[in-house]
Amino acid sequence: MTERREPRRVGAVCFDLYGTLVDLGPLDVACEALAPGRGGVLAARWRARQLEASWLRTVMGRWADFEVVTQEALDVACAELGVGPDPDLREAASRAFLELPPTVGAIEGITELARLGIPLAVLSNGSSTMIEASVRSAGIGGRFEALLSADAARVYKPHPAVYQLAVDRFGLAPDQVGFVTANGWDAAGAAAHGLAVSWLRPPGAALPAVPSGVVGEATWATVSAQFAPV
Repeated sequence: MTERREPRRVGAVCFDLYGTLVDLGPLDVACEALAPGRGGVLAARWRARQLEASWLRTVMGRWADFEVVTQEALDVACAELGVGPDPDLREAASRAFLELPPTVGAIEGITELARLGIPLAVLSNGSSTMIEASVRSAGIGGRFEALLSADAARVYKPHPAVYQLAVDRFGLAPDQVGFVTANGWDAAGAAAHGLAVSWLRPPGAALPAVPSGVVGEATWATVSAQFAPV
C-alpha cells in the first residue's frame, strides 16, 4: 500500500456508509441503556457480530438484508454479554443505527469532491431503507446521484459483486470508479476489484494484503486531492 501523490482520474466516486460517512461512536450511548457501564463494549461486539454475520451469510449463500443481520447481531451480542432481553431498549438501540451523525469532516469532504463535478454515490452493505434513513438523518441526503445497496447483489462486501454495482451504475471501467472508505477490509475488497481506492485510515489501523500501490491514504481534508474528473 502506498500513498498516492497524483490524483486518480475517475468518472464517479462512491462512499462507504457506516464508519465512513456516518459516525458509529454514538452507538456506545445507545447501548449504555441496554448494558449500563458496558455500552461501549456492547456496541463494539454488536458491530463485530454484524460484520461476521454478513460475511458468513455471503459465503454460505444464506442471504438476509442488513436490517435482519443488524438485529440478529444485536441479539447475539446481548446474549454473549448476558444483557437482559428488554425489547423496548433493543428497539431504541436499533433505531440509533439509523440516526447516526456524519463523521467529522465528511460533509466538507464530499462538498469539495462535488465541486470538481464528479458524480457521487453511496455504496453500502446497508439495506436501501437503512441507507436512505441514514443519509437523511446525517444531513447528507440529496448529495448523491445513487444510493447503491448490497440488496441488489444479495451478497455483502467485500464480495466483488457489490463493487460491481458501482461499475454497472456508472458504465465505467473499475479503475475509473473512485471509492472512499474508513474500513481496511472494505478498501482491500474494492482494490481487489480494481476500483480507485482512497482509505481514510484510522490511527494505527493496518490494511489487509492488496496489490501494491492500488490504495491511497487520505483524510477528509485531503480526499478531494485523491481524484480528478476524467
